[in-house]
Amino acid sequence: MASTGECVDLSLESIIGFTGSVPAGLQYTPCGNFIVYPLGSVVVLRSVTSGNISFLDALNNDKVSCVALSKDGRYLASGQESKGSTTKADAFLWDLERAIKNCESNNPSAGGCLLHRLNQHIGKVQSVDFNCDSSLLVTLGGQDDNDLVVWDVKSGESICGSPAANDSAHCSRWLNRRNDRFVTCGNCHLRVWQICTATPKLHAVDASMGSMRRVMQCLSISNDDKHAFAGSKTGEVLKFRIDRDEIRPFNEPDSAHPSLQDYNRDRFSKGVRSVACIVNPSTGNTNVLVGAGDGIVQILNPKLQLIASHRTQLSGAVTSLSLAPNSKKFYAGTDLSQRYSIDVSTFTPELHGTCHFGEIYDIKFPKNCSDLFLTASSQDIRVWNTKLRQEMLRIRVPNNTCHAIELTSSGGSILSGWSDGKIRVFYPETGKLKFIIPEAHDNGVTSLALCNDDLNSAWRVVSGGNDGRVRVWKILKSHQSMVHSMKEHRGAVNAVVCNNDGTQAVSASADGSCIVWDIIKGIRIHALFEPTIFNDILLHPDESQYLTCGSHTKISYWDAYDASQIRVIEGSINREMTCLSIQNDGVLFASGGADKLLKLWNYDDGVSIGVGRGHSGTIHKVVFSPDQQKLISVGSEGGIFIWKVPTATF
Repeated sequence: MASTGECVDLSLESIIGFTGSVPAGLQYTPCGNFIVYPLGSVVVLRSVTSGNISFLDALNNDKVSCVALSKDGRYLASGQESKGSTTKADAFLWDLERAIKNCESNNPSAGGCLLHRLNQHIGKVQSVDFNCDSSLLVTLGGQDDNDLVVWDVKSGESICGSPAANDSAHCSRWLNRRNDRFVTCGNCHLRVWQICTATPKLHAVDASMGSMRRVMQCLSISNDDKHAFAGSKTGEVLKFRIDRDEIRPFNEPDSAHPSLQDYNRDRFSKGVRSVACIVNPSTGNTNVLVGAGDGIVQILNPKLQLIASHRTQLSGAVTSLSLAPNSKKFYAGTDLSQRYSIDVSTFTPELHGTCHFGEIYDIKFPKNCSDLFLTASSQDIRVWNTKLRQEMLRIRVPNNTCHAIELTSSGGSILSGWSDGKIRVFYPETGKLKFIIPEAHDNGVTSLALCNDDLNSAWRVVSGGNDGRVRVWKILKSHQSMVHSMKEHRGAVNAVVCNNDGTQAVSASADGSCIVWDIIKGIRIHALFEPTIFNDILLHPDESQYLTCGSHTKISYWDAYDASQIRVIEGSINREMTCLSIQNDGVLFASGGADKLLKLWNYDDGVSIGVGRGHSGTIHKVVFSPDQQKLISVGSEGGIFIWKVPTATF
């Protein structure tokens, strides 16, 4: 219960999202009861049974680039990719046990999990991994850094470091039975390293590859530490013997030398993106689980020959393979952000989660229906079941981005505005195309609003575009025609909203103006001006006031009668505000912005009464469900966050 002036943390009911492009980003915890995966700049811990989640948020905007778990289940490490190639990229060491407690108590944003911030790399942290006794962590820098650093886990201090190789390295893995050796692979090289913590120093031995030259991008070590299996961009799995001598004086020759032993002759299409060693329980032999760029998952026998019975096809390149502790099943993640659970014996994939693999720009509920909602993103529109958190329908438009969607009140049409300047309308039952309005706007359609009910024989749509134009369209069963084209904005039209009787519309633009239009006559009525980039505008349910937000971090109230400014409140401390939504009774409204915070406000008092933390990027859109019980927000990380609206007295 929240009273006036009291700000509470909004309760997060669920989240839909997974950054599938991160190599080996989807992993089982050693206990097998949880999975971890990246979502933008945070790492998500999810219970396999209850579905509860918790966040590991470093409170910055850099995207997670790699994830690793310690063998004893006490720690988690993550690396990030910075915005520039010359700026510092951090790695983070987390208390996994504390994160699991937060998850079990259903307190996802409780925090208290960050142990150490590791700052040595530039541009990107390419790979992280723990040794077998969880005492050491190795981090590998990206292409612009290419350095190895070994860290003490307890203190968070660096022990020693070294350039990874003369060419770019892509992956690092510790041996399973030795706490002082690890392997790295990359462009035309594989190296076996040994660390001496007393000296301290790192010593590398290059594996002999003969005439073989391959770019190796993923790595797995056999349980007995005798072999390393590396996946190449050209589709081979290379098997290396990784025995080597202890660290010797400079003038003593090596007696044991790592070398390439074998590789598969049947190449995988689009490269090998992930590998994992799996032991055959009946024979004790080490087989290799392979995930390919074309979505194939297959097991190779010890001779690296294909096992035809253990092969399946997934959607997207397979970037993650993680075995359950009992090795009877494994999780697979793809770069299209799909999560699969696959039983090893039957090799039948079971889809456990889907989500957008790019930024989400818009979200809409059907009229008076809280059970379904629609989202707009790169290349597709998706329809979701609110209760089950499952995808019901996917409408694909390749090589285009959908920036705006609307759903007619009868539910008979899904309207969408696309980056190619077209307005596409689809049937909601099948997703089939109903009709297209070509060349609706130059440089893309950015906003849509319905003017009147589609139950009428003729109904109208207002659209805004990057060209600064606001256009009114008349929709008939036989054809569609443009009624008005109004050009007074000098910047992109970021939002359009209509009044209840469909006679007026107001548009918010990046040029610092909002214009109220008479859409019957096609003329301007009023204009609102502020030194900002207007990102969103909404109309109070009683149509007496407008609410705007923009790049100046403020939320402004405007009188709808004479367009005068009534009140200005601080929406954020120093980041732009991007979206607004208001309840049907006008008591509460919600806002989101580049500060990654979802805020719930009392409309009359202008006071924030709730804050939702969880987004790892800019919030693009927020909307109340028709039953006013939920808030759904979407953003640049591709996640869909479902929040519970708190019961409040005012």
